[in-house]
Amino acid sequence: MIATLALWSVPLSGQALAHARLVEATPEINSTIAAPPTEIGLRFSESIEARFSGIDLSGPDGAKITTEIAVRDKDMVAPVSRSLAPGVYQVDWHVLSADGHKVKGNFKFEVRP
Repeated sequence: MIATLALWSVPLSGQALAHARLVEATPEINSTIAAPPTEIGLRFSESIEARFSGIDLSGPDGAKITTEIAVRDKDMVAPVSRSLAPGVYQVDWHVLSADGHKVKGNFKFEVRP
């Protein structure tokens, strides 16, 4: 019986330790794009909780650009409220995954027409 329980716990422990990880971003991470994006889109490896997740966008001068988010399952989208001037922008994100773990990260992209 103990051996059976040990075998069952191995696959479950791997799932329990998994956290949401960023699997796709639009604009792409560290990319250079010719046209300013109309939204920042992030896709994660598991569902995320909207109330405890967010995106902060900072411009070339370090000033924050206001964003609102929409979350649907594994996707978080923040429409960009104004046209972005040429320069390097930073996206800081944080999520609470469905398994209850907080995860955060950041990346940059450049607008260069």
